[in-house]
Amino acid sequence: MKDRILKWFDILQFPTEWKTATIEAINTFDLAEIEKQEKPYSWLLEQENKIKGMLYALYKCEDFFDQGIKKGIPEEILVATLQEIRRHSQNYNRATKGEKIGLRQIKWAEVILSGRLYCLGRLEFEMKTTQKTWENGGITTPGAKVLSVHIPRTGGPLLDEEAEESFKMSKVFFKKYFPDFDYKCYFCHSWLLDPTLKKLLKPDSNIVKFMDRFDIPETHESSAGLGIIFGGDTTYENVLEKTPQTGLQKSAYEHIKNGGKLLEGFGFIEK
Repeated sequence: MKDRILKWFDILQFPTEWKTATIEAINTFDLAEIEKQEKPYSWLLEQENKIKGMLYALYKCEDFFDQGIKKGIPEEILVATLQEIRRHSQNYNRATKGEKIGLRQIKWAEVILSGRLYCLGRLEFEMKTTQKTWENGGITTPGAKVLSVHIPRTGGPLLDEEAEESFKMSKVFFKKYFPDFDYKCYFCHSWLLDPTLKKLLKPDSNIVKFMDRFDIPETHESSAGLGIIFGGDTTYENVLEKTPQTGLQKSAYEHIKNGGKLLEGFGFIEK
């Protein structure tokens, strides 16, 4: 078990300064306690010590990788997909000001490790079935198969040409490796699909170009974009205490100062 966890710790390039603490945690890690739970990931979500979730996710990387290799999926795609586990662990470390290591987003790790989601270039695509209907999106009954599009926070911009390449890759990938998943369309629920942003950004911005790929039949008020635009601790209550630096921050700041809100949109792209 220890070797397996440390193998993936190294492959996913977890911070080397975490290694001593990780080894110490492995020495008291009770894998059997987790695996006897009816819903291991839900159980881990409730645990105060988030390092248990990180260790379990690293342990389960091997199963995800082996299953992918059996399907013929290239190693680089499998490893790129698993990098989300490291990124979310680093997010937790930053959120605790470097005081703790662990994985808070364990339910997101469950999605990845289940083999439902794959990173293809700049974007991630998750095989899902919808739980509601969007007449304007062409989803007339619940249970329709869709490819849900996710934009990982890698620290870099969402370049239009990279998004285009990811969509092209997805068409080939799912047809080849998951031919029975006959998805109806692409689906995205994100702060990036907020039509308000078109008023705050230039028409040729990468965010606007990404948004324009989608039909957006529905939006709702949300604070999701605040944390990404201004920083993870930002809420509507404290956003006006921030000092905007970037063009988007300045535009969003003025929008909110004048009583505006940010939205999240549901978007669709025909297959």
